[in-house]
Amino acid sequence: MRPANIIPKIFIGLGNPGDRYQNTRHNLGYLSLDCFMERHQLEGLRDDKKSDGLLLKSELFDQEFLLFKSSRYMNESGLSINRLRKYRNISMQDICIIHDDLDLNIGEVRIKYSGGHGGHNGLRNIIQACGTNDFIRIRMGIGHPEKDEVIDYVLSKPKKAEKEVLDQSTYEAADVMDSLLQRGLDETMNRFN
Repeated sequence: MRPANIIPKIFIGLGNPGDRYQNTRHNLGYLSLDCFMERHQLEGLRDDKKSDGLLLKSELFDQEFLLFKSSRYMNESGLSINRLRKYRNISMQDICIIHDDLDLNIGEVRIKYSGGHGGHNGLRNIIQACGTNDFIRIRMGIGHPEKDEVIDYVLSKPKKAEKEVLDQSTYEAADVMDSLLQRGLDETMNRFN
């Protein structure tokens, strides 16, 4: 059973490291963290050797939290997330994963708690490495490719009109993060779903 009204202690944006993947659909998690940081003028994601990623500790709305980007590729991100949560002694229930989602229309943003991986390799690896699917997700719709292979589609950069919609969804994801910190999961789900 889900605990009442969780306020996340860690926000984790999923993506692939390196310039090649920087503005691809699969990096919406990274891009949403960037948008949130820009909004609140947060700087200083630092290399964290203990967790194999980039980490920032901050406080907003009287809540302390961490922002994290794994330095591993998407399909191995669970390994660094598991190291981070063990080192910081944080339950998976207090973690919010921000990721792209093929099952939502382009630009749609939804929040949920628990569930399967839906074919997403990053979520699959997190559930496998951490031994649970009980965590918060901010799902960011990228739509389904019409003809392309799914892998080619998620790793490609969106066309201009689509990019504008996806950019807008990163602002909405930042709104969801603000709401989670201020109001917790239950009210945020009611508001954004």
